Amino acid sequence: MLQVRAGRTFKCLSAHLCRAPATRIYARSYSVLDFLNERGLVQDTTSRALNEHLSTKNDQDKLVERTIYSGVDPSAESLHVGNLLPLITMLHLVTHGHHGLILLGGATGAIGDPSGRSTERSALDIQQLEKNVASIRSQIYQFFHNAVAYLQRRGRIRATPAPFIASRIKNEPEPLFLDSIDLKLINNLDWFRNVSALQFFAEVGRFARVNDMMARESVKTRLFPTDGHVSGMSFTEFSYQLMQAHDFSVLHKEKGCSVQVGGSDQMGNIMAGIDLIRRQKAAQLSNRAEVCMREDPAYGLTLPLLTTSTGAKFGKSAGNAVWISSTMLSDFDFYQYFLRSTDEDVERYLLALTLLPKEEVQQILSTHAENKAKRIAQIRLAEEMTELVRGEDALQRARLATQTLFESDVHSLTLKQVEFAFMNDPRLVHVPRGNTDILRLAADTKLVASRSEARRLVQQGGGLYLNNTPVKEVNAQLHDSQLLDGRFIVMRAGRTNHKIVVFT
Repeated sequence: MLQVRAGRTFKCLSAHLCRAPATRIYARSYSVLDFLNERGLVQDTTSRALNEHLSTKNDQDKLVERTIYSGVDPSAESLHVGNLLPLITMLHLVTHGHHGLILLGGATGAIGDPSGRSTERSALDIQQLEKNVASIRSQIYQFFHNAVAYLQRRGRIRATPAPFIASRIKNEPEPLFLDSIDLKLINNLDWFRNVSALQFFAEVGRFARVNDMMARESVKTRLFPTDGHVSGMSFTEFSYQLMQAHDFSVLHKEKGCSVQVGGSDQMGNIMAGIDLIRRQKAAQLSNRAEVCMREDPAYGLTLPLLTTSTGAKFGKSAGNAVWISSTMLSDFDFYQYFLRSTDEDVERYLLALTLLPKEEVQQILSTHAENKAKRIAQIRLAEEMTELVRGEDALQRARLATQTLFESDVHSLTLKQVEFAFMNDPRLVHVPRGNTDILRLAADTKLVASRSEARRLVQQGGGLYLNNTPVKEVNAQLHDSQLLDGRFIVMRAGRTNHKIVVFT
């Protein structure tokens, strides 16, 4: 799953970048980069100087606040769990005193990032791209709103979060501000819409070196694959790294942004941005050697990617995305995904994906080790992630849904509770009262493909359930006494296929 090499020495990938000695010497102390590394959120950095850059203090012994950005690719209508690492890392950075920018790729999304892909992305039409941007924009705001509320409930920040208003997010011009943390949400279409091709070549293209671009991993793996199957690369995809580099350059000039955060597959794009910033600065100086007497103009921090147990990238490209959007994945299924985490993965997930203090994580794991069958760590992980990403109501829904589907005693449940628990969940179906044939109900509600399949499950013994009780007769009829709260029943086929049937 999450591939993290804890305690790893930060790898410097920019030995070619010239650095002057720091003008002030500080004693090495625990920094935000150390904090991130302990939580498994550091893969590589572009410079060893990043640690000092993020922990430097001024003459008043106050942290020098840096501006840091991370980009989001709007290639789908929803973010997925793999996108959470950069967002959570940005949250840690801003709560440690820095300024944050979340950049939506409203312009670059029209091209698509080739990083980590063996084939070219399908082009998005403008309507779909705009729909994706609007949807992801709302999800990002909702995530940070939930995170702020989460921290505020636990007394870890004092400000009260502004209420989340979906219409405001949809209609207000960018950038958006979150009242309780220093974070802005911006869109690179704001500057790309006014850039002509000639202007882009003059301001960006003339500073790019083709040999450097060809050396990027995203290009080499497509042009010179190890399996010998050359799929090639369009000029559009080849130029993507220049567009992302331009993003970093614009934010560096206009926002004072000095750090970019991204997945480990983004290192090439991040380095392209740093190189562009350095060359643009050099062009402004009469003595170009002076550039090498300056500190690094910008830095990059990459994070480990979420992968499957086989090492494959975990996300929409692999077809196994765990969606952030509740319309694409129910709160119950989101909760259950983390509940099913293995003992080998749960510690890394608790550290990397939740906001629990490290000491509390260790305490949870210690209790879990005493009786792993109770899955204490997995339950806590599922609860933390559902509350953080989906909110308090979603956690209540997931708990109620779990009780409804997996606990033997469902007779205390009310219709109001199950309709709340399975809001927007296809497991909840409404049917007219009248049909009392239980096997026919199973087929009509799509619990099973046909009545004959329902019959086979009953004949096998223990394959079809009504209110968590096995159906034993193929001609079984539904009686009023079996209706929960007088209105609904819980049906199950096999171990995991459920329907909540509400009679109208």
